Amino acid sequence: MSSSATGTASAFSSSDTAALERNTETEQAVTFDQIWNENHRKVSGDWIRQNGYKRVCLQFPDDYLPHSNAISVALTELLASEDVKVFILADTTYGSCCVDEIAAAHVEADSVIHFGNACRSRATRLPVLYLYPEMPLEVSALLEKLQTLRLESKEREVCVYLDIGYQNLEGEELRKQLEEALQPKNLLLELFPPIGGESSTNATNLERICIFIGADNQRFANLSLTAPAAVQWYVYDGAAATLSSKNPLTAQYIRRRYFHIEKCKDAQTLGLIVATLTAEGYLDVVARLQTMAKGRGIKTQLISVGRINPAKLANFLEIDCFVLIGCPFNNMYDSKEYYKPIVSVFEAEMALNPAWHMRYPEAYVTDFKQLLPEGRSFLAFDVEAIPENDVSLVSGKLRGAVNESLETAGDPASLALATQAKMALMTTDTGLSFEDRTWQGLDPALGQTEPAQLQQGLSGIPIKYTHQ
Repeated sequence: MSSSATGTASAFSSSDTAALERNTETEQAVTFDQIWNENHRKVSGDWIRQNGYKRVCLQFPDDYLPHSNAISVALTELLASEDVKVFILADTTYGSCCVDEIAAAHVEADSVIHFGNACRSRATRLPVLYLYPEMPLEVSALLEKLQTLRLESKEREVCVYLDIGYQNLEGEELRKQLEEALQPKNLLLELFPPIGGESSTNATNLERICIFIGADNQRFANLSLTAPAAVQWYVYDGAAATLSSKNPLTAQYIRRRYFHIEKCKDAQTLGLIVATLTAEGYLDVVARLQTMAKGRGIKTQLISVGRINPAKLANFLEIDCFVLIGCPFNNMYDSKEYYKPIVSVFEAEMALNPAWHMRYPEAYVTDFKQLLPEGRSFLAFDVEAIPENDVSLVSGKLRGAVNESLETAGDPASLALATQAKMALMTTDTGLSFEDRTWQGLDPALGQTEPAQLQQGLSGIPIKYTHQ
């Protein structure tokens, strides 16, 4: 739905069942004052006036929608003399953490104000202002809990991350209080997601202790996987005033993810799910995955289905494994309810790129741009390095590889070998496929049954038919 300065309203929405099928993205409950106060009013108003924007979209996550109309009205009144139209984006194409430039284009918007959880993936079409909630935090209770870590923190580097609800607390005063409570060798105070898009603590410190001030949510999972603490991770829940230790890379998690990587290696057809149309570099990642899959004789299908769910992906029975190409917060770490495994771009890279063979990563890569040539985790793909034969650790069967270089492209012997390898792959057990289906639809049995006698049908409404 939308709201404009003139008070008119129009609808911009998806299908009738989209809201019912979507899983609501819930966060800690927020109040109107926490997501829209005098500071938010000033920052957004100044941003719009200074840049001369005239058509502004407000993008809200699901749990902010009860406050969306009041915020729209307040911003409209603030900009009454500027002739600015304000629209509400009440439904997003993929995830609420991503800026929905596609939906904003439907109303020819020239800017977007994004509220709540944000992955901060670089938008390519529209300027974006991020507004985070300001959650209450009892600093004295936080410091009291952190004092229990003083002995462990001494002579070590400690990094404290502030979740989006507490980023307004960042400053020298909080830094001094944390240093006094923990007494570390060195203290780093970071915002997550980082405002500039890049964290200053990307390098792994083997003696570092990390503390996340926020809930045990998807943002913490993303952070702890990409910037691991070799000593320990701690989460301080500001709402419950509790401190707990966490180990995201448990043995069970590693076994499950490496099993999915092996399933990706075994696949004959990969489904590349495009779960973003705005994140920079997603087309380059698609091209890279297609190249690596082709080098192994694996077919690929490009899929765009909006927000994924088990029912949608169950329609693609011929696909053995899915690769989700999305923002860092949109990666699927648990796909137990899906018919086929879903892997991230990094896991597909580990499966398809021989440069990752026998190489254990220091941390997970959730930002796919880091796997491209300009990224920190880039490893060049060499089709000649793919082993001619490989044994699957899941099925125990022999996997064949199709390596056709430019030098042997015209050699009949090499073409015969490639054909033979593909035929060998196609004869393996691929599970359910279209030709395996036994139900062929209703049998018309033309000419074998007598015509049915015509009878008068029912008319009227179900509560009372005309002939009753």
